[in-house]
Amino acid sequence: MEKSVHSSMLRSAGFVEVPSSEGLGGLWHSYRCEGRECTGWFHVLSPDPALWSISIHDFTMRSDFMMDVEPPSYLTVTWFKSIAGEEFSPYRRLRPDSVWGQSIGGGPWKGVAHGGIPVQSVAIEITPEFSARFLDKEYAGQFQDVEQAFISLGSIDEFREMRALLSRLWPRPGDPEHSELYYEGKVLEAMGLIVERSRRGPVVESRRLSPADRERLRDVVSYIDDHCSARLRLADLAAIACMSPTKFKETFKRVNGKTLTQYVQERRMSHAEALLRHSDLTIEQVGRAVGYTCPSRFSALFKREVGVRPSDLRKALSAWPAGETLAEPVHIHADSAAGLERGRHDP
Repeated sequence: MEKSVHSSMLRSAGFVEVPSSEGLGGLWHSYRCEGRECTGWFHVLSPDPALWSISIHDFTMRSDFMMDVEPPSYLTVTWFKSIAGEEFSPYRRLRPDSVWGQSIGGGPWKGVAHGGIPVQSVAIEITPEFSARFLDKEYAGQFQDVEQAFISLGSIDEFREMRALLSRLWPRPGDPEHSELYYEGKVLEAMGLIVERSRRGPVVESRRLSPADRERLRDVVSYIDDHCSARLRLADLAAIACMSPTKFKETFKRVNGKTLTQYVQERRMSHAEALLRHSDLTIEQVGRAVGYTCPSRFSALFKREVGVRPSDLRKALSAWPAGETLAEPVHIHADSAAGLERGRHDP
């Protein structure tokens, strides 16, 4: 697996390879950044041949970290201890203390991690070859849709078992040095948890949506994005989609992986975060600008989505050197990751 795509992006942002920190051991490769644009660590473990990897992020970017890459195909499950950001196509807001699954590859991938908020996460990444080998051995071809099993993570429940597994991989001073076999066991355990979870609660597929219905739903999403601060009525949105309110709610959740209320709140909090970062509005004014007249409710919803209260975000942003404004976003494009060799760790 071209796992080093991640380390390449971080090297482009100013990270350099250093000896592994305490609590990891010789199997790991560590990168450190201490500068004007970022501070913190990135650790990665990938065997040879690189069919799976484990990565640990613990850094803070000064400005938004924009990623626009075309990586190889792999499946990943990530526990975000702390994060503020989004991924696009489809749009999903990355939330703290959450477990997310993704299917990466087969085209460009775009996302952003917002500056000023720590990126703290543990991720397991596997290649299609490793997944197929696992499924053939453990399920003898009786389970096929492993990609959907990964993608569904983060849109249905909290998945406490996976959070516990990944959080235990977070390095702590005094931890014993583990073998490659130990870490491969954790990867296999994660795969088993995902597959068994999917088998216990399979996603019920409704009838296939017509192209016209999909186009109308895209129109609704565009309308919400343009008017997320306004009062949005279910009946009006259903009318745009040419559906009954009941059918619209069910179809919206099936297509977008979240309820209408969840989607609207995510978009409002994204707008609020941008205003807190790039305007002089007070916190109460920001709350009103995105549709909330009650400051305490706005603060509570913002903390749930972003991981910090609006006042804490403003304090974090003001902690950079006095007299300096936030830098322009750091952009990492597909050509930044071009030419990487699978399994290589050298900068």
